[in-house]
Amino acid sequence: LEDSLKVLIEDHAKARRLAEGLAELRGVKIDPERAQTNIVIFDIAATEMTTAQFSAELKSRGVLANGVNAREMRMVTHYDVSREQIERTLQIVREILKGESRI
Repeated sequence: LEDSLKVLIEDHAKARRLAEGLAELRGVKIDPERAQTNIVIFDIAATEMTTAQFSAELKSRGVLANGVNAREMRMVTHYDVSREQIERTLQIVREILKGESRI
């Protein structure tokens, strides 16, 4: 239990970094201040992609995320997601938003 708290704090920090990185991207709407847990929810309506399309693009590059509804995506950080993977995820989202489709 003591170790879990330390890991959870790190998960929250990774989620905050993910939220901050997403907030910098055109077409993504998120308030990083609202990312206070390891769950990050962001709006992709301005990208003109559906959440199903966005999820599929992410999955084709090894990133798992779910659509919450027609506009919002959900990503979760946890102990087996590294800071490097957070940065890679942000790079992948940048590629998708630039129209570099793989599917």
